[in-house]
Amino acid sequence: MNELIKVRREGEVEIIEFCNPPMNFISNRMLKEFHAELWRVRKDPAVRVLVLTGGMKDSFITHYDVAELLRFARLGDRTRGSFTAARVMSWFTGRMTAHPWLENMVAKALEKRPPEEAGIFYWSRCLELLDTTPQPVIAAISGMCLGGGVEISLCCDFRFMARGENYRIGLPEVLVGIIPGGTGTPLRLPRVVGEARALEMILTGELYTPEEAEAMGLINKALPAEDLMPRAMALAHKLGRGAPAAQAMAKDDIRRGSRTSYPDSRAIDLFASLQAIYSRDADAGMERYVEITGKYDSLQIKKVLEDVADLREGREVKYKGK
Repeated sequence: MNELIKVRREGEVEIIEFCNPPMNFISNRMLKEFHAELWRVRKDPAVRVLVLTGGMKDSFITHYDVAELLRFARLGDRTRGSFTAARVMSWFTGRMTAHPWLENMVAKALEKRPPEEAGIFYWSRCLELLDTTPQPVIAAISGMCLGGGVEISLCCDFRFMARGENYRIGLPEVLVGIIPGGTGTPLRLPRVVGEARALEMILTGELYTPEEAEAMGLINKALPAEDLMPRAMALAHKLGRGAPAAQAMAKDDIRRGSRTSYPDSRAIDLFASLQAIYSRDADAGMERYVEITGKYDSLQIKKVLEDVADLREGREVKYKGK
């Protein structure tokens, strides 16, 4: 039974709300619940889109519980600070998504370790699972979003943020002597806002208004608070009418292809393209488009745009995710 995340469904869309009173901090308990739900979503074909938002007033996720991080830092095993150990851990955890038995083995071993260690493990795994979730993911940032909240949002495909007089977003970790998470954020962030702005964010710990975040490209759109969830859900339902196989392969193509060498990215792109075009959804979608355009006897631009709009809104093809 989840206590720190709330889960609900609206048709093909699953909404996860983060709710950890009184401060809405990330904790090892929240991460364990979030981790289990992310695995469940990956395996559920009925979930076409995932929306993340805050379940408490004025907060998406405030940040990681610093008290937990302090206890973790004081556990005393400094050997894990070596680069060799970091590479081994990265190699090992990077294979857990493809081999869940590895993850289960580590999770079982962590039951005998301090909860702060389990929290760090689940933190890394949650970001990896969220970053590679095949379904489109929308972050509806409903208030304060600092540190770990930003890191979670960077793993989402769309980021909308509510406007509020005191709402801020940023990565203030350096102000307490640490840096963002060790779970890929220094790689993800420059791809979103550019290297210069990423350095500014991380080195200064500056906090930004929703309007400033939109201007720098950190979020897609700053919205009035009352419009946040309606806008996010409208997009979610629109995406939910799309072709799941094509969406999943497009995400994988962009995520992995942009993080490797050019020859490897070409191979990833070719594989993704073939996987998509051989799907039953692609067969149905292309057949319907041929039927539509087969009725034209000339290039009727206005009509073409109307037909494309019908396809975009999911009014022409009922995709089944196969």
